[in-house]
Amino acid sequence: MSAIGRLKHQVSLQKPTRTTDTGGGQAITFSTVAQIYVDIRPVSGKEAYEQGQLKETRTAEITTRYRDVLDTSFRILFGTRAFNIKQIKNVDERNKFYVLTCEEGVAT
Repeated sequence: MSAIGRLKHQVSLQKPTRTTDTGGGQAITFSTVAQIYVDIRPVSGKEAYEQGQLKETRTAEITTRYRDVLDTSFRILFGTRAFNIKQIKNVDERNKFYVLTCEEGVAT
């Protein structure tokens, strides 16, 4: 498990909100609910050619302290990089740390 000193990157934890636009359509916007410290570790990356465009996807494991309000609809914003949370692991089920499996480069 990561020591607390490894949580060195300050990021924004963002929650999605559905909004209705003037045309009656719906859009998802994100609002920051907290500034937290995390450890970001790259896991893998891939490129795919889809619909005439090259698309890159990167997977990372992000370690953070336990928060009772967190689910896979949230995302982590690190500068201009957005990490969509795909899986949440409660380390040893002790409610101390989460390891988040996240994807970067894909839409939510």
